[in-house]
Order: sequence, then C-alpha cells, then structure tokens
Amino acid sequence: MGVIFQDSYSLPGSDEPLTHARIAHSSNWFAGGTITASGTATGYFADAPDNSLTYEKWQADALPATWQTDLGGAQTVDYCCIAGHTLGTNGCTIKVQYWDGAAWVDMTAATAIADDMPIYCIFAPISAQVWRMNITAGTDEPTIAVIRFGASMQMQRAIYGGHTPIDMARQTILRSNYSETGEFLGRTKQRTQLASAFAWAHLTAAWVRTNWKPFQKAIETEPFFIAWRPADFSEVAYGQVDQIPSPSNMGVRDLMSVDLSMRARGYD
Repeated sequence: MGVIFQDSYSLPGSDEPLTHARIAHSSNWFAGGTITASGTATGYFADAPDNSLTYEKWQADALPATWQTDLGGAQTVDYCCIAGHTLGTNGCTIKVQYWDGAAWVDMTAATAIADDMPIYCIFAPISAQVWRMNITAGTDEPTIAVIRFGASMQMQRAIYGGHTPIDMARQTILRSNYSETGEFLGRTKQRTQLASAFAWAHLTAAWVRTNWKPFQKAIETEPFFIAWRPADFSEVAYGQVDQIPSPSNMGVRDLMSVDLSMRARGYD
C-alpha cells in the first residue's frame, strides 16, 4: 500500500516538496505512551506495536478494532507509520484519528489496504495527545508489529537516478536440490529480504548538522521508515542499516553528500 495522504492534503509552506524523501526514526517519533486496544487475541500483546521489533505483534480479538496511544501530553504529529502487518492479506480498511477533547477526528479517510507493504500516512501537522489507528473492516483480524506517530525528517534534496525502488530489490536466499543427472528435485526458500541504497548530494552543511546527526544516532539502535519520493511513488521501507552512513564534504562551497544502504523487512 505504501503512502497514504490525508484527504485534500496541502503541503505546509515550510515543508520540503513531496518529491523529497520522508523518514520516520526513533528521534522523531513518540514511543512509550499509554497503550489501549479495543481487544487483544490470545497469544498477542496490545503494547507490541509500541516496540520497533517485528517478532511480537498485536492482533485484535474482533473487528472493527482500534489501537490507541496516549502520548502523555500534546505533541505535534504529521505521520503514522505501520509495519509488520497483514492488513492487506486480511482485506482491512483503516483510518488514522486523533482525540480533540470532544470527539475523534479523522486524519486519513477510511482506506482499503491492498498489500502488506509498510504504510506511511502523511497529513498536516496537528498537536494532540491521544492518537489511534482504527481498523474499520476486514475479512479477518490482522496482525500488526509496529505503529509509530511523529514528525517526519524531510530530506533537503530529492533523488531519482540510480535508486532501486525497495519493492523491486528482493534478495532471496535459495537452496536448490538436483539429482546426479541434473534433474530438478525442488527448491527451498530460506529467507527473503529487501535491500536498497539511497544517495543524496548538495546538502547544506547546516542542514546536515541539524538533521542528519540525530538520525545517525537513532539508527544505531532502531529500524526506521522511509518513503523515498511520496508524491510520485508509493514504495515504503521499514528496515535497518548494517553500517552507519557518514556525510562527507563535496568540496563545493559548504555542501555535503551522504549514501545510505539499508536492509528492509520482506513481505509478500
């Protein structure tokens, strides 16, 4: 499914264009809130989506269902990201809402989810304390590993050439069996992951020092979400790095460049 925009979304005047990547990471999301779910199936955990790991999940015990976080105080939020889910497999419809003190306000319209790609919901910044994801319909209760609310890191420059969209960057480890005469005897798929690279150039030194350094520290310990060109393409990745990306001076005025390689969670 990838990117979901607020109905009639209008880019705030101070924001970078939507051809520039949006990144959600642990320095700009709000975790550790008070979690409330409408219900939880046996063997699952209501607070699992407040953890960045994907092996523990929440599953509602009935539909429709809600998963809610109270941030403990009003925070400015412009995204909701979801990963490690089966919302597409289970034919679910979702919307993101906040509590304005009197009623729930929709930040995204009810949206049917087509697949299990990570989701990056983008909407106008709103200051609110209580947020929730509302699953309004589905053929079965989905499982969800990660839900995050926060304010996006907006890349200063766009990318296009040389980038492999994450959903086309499958890396699958296979074990094939053959007979002595070369007959095919079957194949085992041991693991599938996604891997891609991002390269940005002509970033001002001031922007890098303000924005990239917190990101560097965040991804040392936590995965992150990235929507590489949300205005044009819906691909969203949730993954991590094996090496921390370090910017370097380009030798052109005060401009810098940086490359980022990531491994993302696979999905079918």
